[in-house]
Amino acid sequence: MRSRRFPLSLVLVALATAAGSRAQAGVPSPLTSTVDECLRVCPAGDMNLHIVVRDAQSDPVPNSVVLVDFCNCPMLFICPLFPDTPYGLFGGCIVVMTADAAGVADIPIRAGGGCTGPVNISADGVQLTQRGVISPDENGDGTVNAIDQGILAGILAGPYHTFGDLNCSAALEPGDTRVLTLHLGHSCAATVPVAPRSWGSVKVIYR
Repeated sequence: MRSRRFPLSLVLVALATAAGSRAQAGVPSPLTSTVDECLRVCPAGDMNLHIVVRDAQSDPVPNSVVLVDFCNCPMLFICPLFPDTPYGLFGGCIVVMTADAAGVADIPIRAGGGCTGPVNISADGVQLTQRGVISPDENGDGTVNAIDQGILAGILAGPYHTFGDLNCSAALEPGDTRVLTLHLGHSCAATVPVAPRSWGSVKVIYR
């Protein structure tokens, strides 16, 4: 299925429009905004990345345009979008989503593979942080299966490596195997229920 790709001009216009319309609401601050410490993705989209965009006064920045830039991760495979996918995809490697009125963006990124990054995460053009990315789809072929179990077993038998830390405990342990087991069979072709979100929440991208 074909992914939606947004011209850079539209993304820039969206950011400028959003920033101008929220001048009174504040500018995103990397010091007060929060981003999950562990960026995990699954081909089925059931490992949400949770972001709360706040300004310097710790007030939420509503309807902020959030970008998750995976362009430094050539081995990461981003699944084609479904018609009801609540985020857009620019250039094949930048996930775009509009936060809600409370500045919250829960992004169910459907992807596999991983990299140490940096994955740049920004809101309204302000960089919030950088992350690496991991997935139970260890080899990035779009499906979590026995091959990934074998890869993880090899990682767990060696020194600590981020790609094996699927439960985000900063250690390699049996819990990582349990996480992968829970995702067995998940693929880019599968759909997993996510919190409902109207297209209105991402309409700024299409202006």
